[in-house]
Amino acid sequence: MAVVDSSVLILLSRINKLALLKKYFKKITITQDIYDEVKVGIGSSEIERACKSWIKINEPKNLTEINNIGKSEGIEKADASIIVLAEEKKDVLVSNDYALIMVARSKGIECWWLTTFLLKCLKKKVLSKKETKQILFDLIGAGMRLDNVVYTAILKEIDNI
Repeated sequence: MAVVDSSVLILLSRINKLALLKKYFKKITITQDIYDEVKVGIGSSEIERACKSWIKINEPKNLTEINNIGKSEGIEKADASIIVLAEEKKDVLVSNDYALIMVARSKGIECWWLTTFLLKCLKKKVLSKKETKQILFDLIGAGMRLDNVVYTAILKEIDNI
């Protein structure tokens, strides 16, 4: 299982690929704060349906730690909540938020970028090379920011798998 950030849910739902998370993980976990961030806007109805079956809303036990991380690291409460949840569950955290990933990694939490997740899907044969490249292209079209150097490196990695 994995703990997933709103940045990933929003981008995948914008391109109608939210179910890719289900294919890879079977079930994922989010917090109520993350759900509150994604329950409106493009793709929100797809996310809402998924929350009735394979997306589980779960709250971390250590609420004090959420506040401590939020204040000390200068990140949003929703981001702090999924960091604490991933730490408690010892699950991988999937995000496309730089600050969130840097804080989580400083706490020893395994983190995957959305692009890392796509590469893992390819390696596990959940996606073909062609599908992976198309999803990457679609994500950029849907608003995912990706440096040209990183984009080129990911395309090379896809070809090498």
